[in-house]
Amino acid sequence: MQVTVNQQVHILEKNQNKLIQLLSQLLLNQQGIAVAINQDVIPKTQWAETTLAEGDDVSVFTMIAGG
Repeated sequence: MQVTVNQQVHILEKNQNKLIQLLSQLLLNQQGIAVAINQDVIPKTQWAETTLAEGDDVSVFTMIAGG
């Protein structure tokens, strides 16, 4: 299955279709990030059960504190 993450194409195995698996595969520190799929923000509490579909556009944002 093919998804796009921050404008880069990634190929996922059929059994690796959960959002949390993708984030782990990308070795992302899951603290301090926000994730949107097809421009819909996914709450962190739903990452483990959120299933990705062919062609999904995933955006990962790093939170920055400042004033």
